[in-house]
Parts: sequence; structure tokens; C-alpha cells
Amino acid sequence: MQRFSTSALFLLGLLLAVSYACVIHPGSAQAASIGGIVAPVAGSVVNGIAPIEGVAQHPGFRKWQLDLLINGDAAHASFIAVGEKTQAAAGLLASLDTTRYPNGQHQLRLRVVYTGLNYDEFFTPIVIANLDKPAIAPTPATAAPAVPTVKPAAPPKDDSLNDPALVADQGGGRHKLPYAIVALPPLGQGVPDGRRWIEVDISDQMLTAWQGERVVLKTQVSTGKPGYETITGSFKVYHKYEKTRMTGVDYDTPDVPWTMYFKGGFAVHGAYWHNNFGKPVSHGCVNMKLHEAKVLFEWASVGTEVVVHE
Repeated sequence: MQRFSTSALFLLGLLLAVSYACVIHPGSAQAASIGGIVAPVAGSVVNGIAPIEGVAQHPGFRKWQLDLLINGDAAHASFIAVGEKTQAAAGLLASLDTTRYPNGQHQLRLRVVYTGLNYDEFFTPIVIANLDKPAIAPTPATAAPAVPTVKPAAPPKDDSLNDPALVADQGGGRHKLPYAIVALPPLGQGVPDGRRWIEVDISDQMLTAWQGERVVLKTQVSTGKPGYETITGSFKVYHKYEKTRMTGVDYDTPDVPWTMYFKGGFAVHGAYWHNNFGKPVSHGCVNMKLHEAKVLFEWASVGTEVVVHE
């Protein structure tokens, strides 16, 4: 009888696992991503701060994004983190603060975006069991392994300044946003009505919303980085989208929230992919914190003046 060494059996098992996990969508000419969530493992019960480790790699890699699907429902996805550097070896992607979410059976989703506006997705079911929240349903006896799916999308559009004429047909504002934000009261409550306008100070990286002679919002933002400077002058908001896709030569960002275009492809919008507010890091737009972008979006209207100066 032929005998196999322990290492040979291990390699055979690894090859079988990889062949099962990496599924290419029929008809797709793209290579499947090498990736997945390695911790927590499928079916894990987590509470407190839970590190999420994984791999995110593809020959045409653009970015990876982590979301938590509440009750496994993609329509109730909550944004966790995004990264623009490939993760070739298993390592820390982000940390999940479970106290922000309800107890229950949910799914972690790792999306690997690559050239051509396509992406692969990897799913890992988990159970959140915060001690100070109501009891959860029992953990399933077995959990399905993470299997990627490939979703083809529209051909890429080379609109480095996000021409709204090109993004208008990409579904802006038609779906729920895939992340949770902090609720703020509406701007201008208790303030006498007056002319509403938005001031952006590039030198100080500050945005100020004015209602008559009163300031109703003053906050740090991120304007254009060197080579992508934000345009200066006096403009008016001419398009508003609750969310839209923005694509350019070196980026493809879905679900950009609370976007207000004021000049060509220049816009004020929320940014969920960084927390560098106060520094010029954008491709020309004015990036805001999500909760502040939302209330500004609701306060302003098409025709609201936007003044940008040094």
C-alpha cells in the first residue's frame, strides 16, 4: 500500500481548498482574485474589538473594501474599511467594533475591485454577541466556506474629473448607502432664514456654511492635492446626487455619498475612504466627513452658491 507523507497530504488539501474557493464567473476573461477573510473564521462568535485578517490580491488590483451585511442582507451593508494597497499575504485589514452593530448572525464581505470596474466578493458568516444587548439566535451548526463571485460592470469611463454627464447614468441616488453614519440635527435650526452659501478656504482646508449672517457649519475638509488642485472662484450647485460612482485614470470609487457638483467635475461630497481631513488629498473635489456632508447636502439646494478661495 502506497503511503503519503503528512506534508504531501497537507499540500493536496491546500490545492483542493484553493480550487474550491476560487471560482471564475462563466464567460469572464478576467482572472479570479486571490483573496478571502482568514480571521475570524466562518461561524465565529465575536464581541468587542474583533481584528479582521485576510488577503486581497488581483493582477489588475484597484482597491479592497470591507463591509458588514446586517443579517446577511446586502441591502443593509455597513461600511467597515477600504484599502488601496494590495494585501498579498494574510494580514490585518481592519478592526470591527461589534458594539456598533446589533447582536445576530451577519456576514463579513470582502470586495476586491480590479481593472474594468469588475470586482470579486468573499463572504464569511459571523455571529455578533455583545454582552449588553439582547440574546441572539443560535449559531448555525455548519457554515458555508467563503466563495468569491465576479460581477461584471459597465466599461470604464476615463473621466478624471468625474464629469457628471458621465456619472448621471450610473445610478446616482437610487439605492441605500452601504455604510452607517452619525446622525446630526438639520443645519440652520433656530437661525433666521437668509441667503445660504458655502465657503471653501483652501489655505485653511475649511468649509463654512452661511445662512444669512450666521455660520451654521464650520468644519475641516480635504481639497485637491498637488496636480489636482481645486478650482477657485464663485460657482453654483447644478447637480445633486445622494450617491454616485466616480471613476478616473487611477481610481474607481463606488457610492460616493451626498455629492453636489458646482463646476464641471468639481464637487463637494462625503468621503468614506480616508480620514485625512485638514489635508489636501483629493483629485480636485472637496471631501467632507460623512455625517457633515449629509446635513450640508440636505441644507443646500441646486443654485446654492459655492465660493472657493485660497
